[in-house]
Amino acid sequence: MPDASSIPEKKSPGAEMRRRILDAAALSLAENGYQATTLRGIADVAGLKAGSIYYHFASKEQITVEILNEGVEYVSDAVSRAVDALPPDAEGRTVLKAAIDAHLSALSAHKAYTRASIRCFSMVPEDIREQTIETRRDFDGIWLDTLKRARSHGSLTGHTDLREVHRIILGALNWTIEKRGGPSTRDHALSETLLSLLAS
Repeated sequence: MPDASSIPEKKSPGAEMRRRILDAAALSLAENGYQATTLRGIADVAGLKAGSIYYHFASKEQITVEILNEGVEYVSDAVSRAVDALPPDAEGRTVLKAAIDAHLSALSAHKAYTRASIRCFSMVPEDIREQTIETRRDFDGIWLDTLKRARSHGSLTGHTDLREVHRIILGALNWTIEKRGGPSTRDHALSETLLSLLAS
């Protein structure tokens, strides 16, 4: 008999339907923006009746909050895992490259969610933004800790304002999601460009 821990956990029908709705909504938000996204449109993409969404979500606003948070969490988790996997004495340049490459890969792997999060954050009502602040603050903290680690291991020695470095890196990386098709292998050359500018 196989070990119970080795048997993949099956999602409940409710969880699968919930994910189906979120996937459809992420696509709509990424392509159409917040204002043009409707529950009827989400239902059409998901192949559902509009009313059935209410069995899983109270409103478009609730769906949007989840997508904006997940879009950030996908990238945050990827960066954190990539940096944590490095040896404690890894060079600063190695730390930066791991974080930048992980960020780009996560943008591409979860394109609908990450693009929706980046594109729609400035569009949504203030009460929705407030429900994503903690997630974004945690993400910023991971990147700032990464930059501090890189500086303590020989990089970024000429940069005193790590928050400014953080803004430069995120601006450059997140811009790739707005290109047709999202980030590509060519965009990974960005890591070398950024490293040449920052990892002194």
